[in-house]
Amino acid sequence: MVKRSEVARAAGVSESTVSYVITGSKPISEATKRRVHKVMEEMGYKPNAMAKALRSGSSRMIALLFNVSDHHGINDGDISYVLGAANEARKNGYHLILWPAYDREIEDAILQAQTGLLDGIILMEVRLQDDRVDLLHSLNIPVGLIGRTNNYETEIYADRDFEAAEEVAFAELVRLGHTKIIFLSTTAKQYREGYGAIVRGEKAAKFLGNKFDVEVQVIHASNTIESGIKAADQFSEKFDDFTGIISLNSEAVIGFARGIQRLGFKVPKDVSIICIDTIEQGALDAEPSLTTVSPPAAEMGAAAVRGLIKSLRAENDDNSEKLFVGKLVRRESTASVPSGRSIRKDR
Repeated sequence: MVKRSEVARAAGVSESTVSYVITGSKPISEATKRRVHKVMEEMGYKPNAMAKALRSGSSRMIALLFNVSDHHGINDGDISYVLGAANEARKNGYHLILWPAYDREIEDAILQAQTGLLDGIILMEVRLQDDRVDLLHSLNIPVGLIGRTNNYETEIYADRDFEAAEEVAFAELVRLGHTKIIFLSTTAKQYREGYGAIVRGEKAAKFLGNKFDVEVQVIHASNTIESGIKAADQFSEKFDDFTGIISLNSEAVIGFARGIQRLGFKVPKDVSIICIDTIEQGALDAEPSLTTVSPPAAEMGAAAVRGLIKSLRAENDDNSEKLFVGKLVRRESTASVPSGRSIRKDR
């Protein structure tokens, strides 16, 4: 294995000059840089990337922490955020590491940041009061959020403008004549635990119900197709006169649509469905295909990483877009409420 001292000798420079050429930590003339790089190539010298990072004070690596558990992993929608974040990191000369965090544990990532192997951390599934964010701040570890806490004015974040996104969906259903709307959320437990997307989503639905003068009820479901089918049973038993569905739950809405059709409801003749949190392919794979106001997930992932990198470079990020809405895409799952609508429930 070729040593750095051998490269220095062959290039006629000091070993420290070779280090400066590799790390870029001190100005070196272009002629010297070319000579050192030429010798490195000829001798087959490969700098130790980690040693280079530690010497330069920057690993140029960012970890995106994704919460996993026995019942929850990463889905297609999450991948869009990851890809957007990874592409933005790469464009700025950084590498993004997808870091599974079991039940929100972040100690391993903190250790790697403290030893200089990570320059910063991106968190997903952010709670309104998030102990992880407070801990990282207390340790002076740079952190960006896909989501936001209650103290978002002081955070680096990219998040959904839930009120604006849901207003698009409500306006569409009201335009079609729907006056009784179900908001299909995730679990009541996640609401109580203060997950920002869930709390803001449900509060926005209730606010918009009043604004549009329509009746709104919330149905909770886990993020699974099976839970969506069970939610369809609840709908049939308690809310069968409701004609509009707005879903924040991209997994359960698939089962919900399947379940209500098994019970004899026709989509969209009897019930119209809009999902505000699914990717295009997920909407197209549903039966019928779902009308959506999907989040621009890749843009949001990119914005969070961009904000974090600007912070690492001590650059101002005040003018960056931080809240994202999404566009209405009409598909097969929405229609006008027919006059004299009646529901047939086959049991």
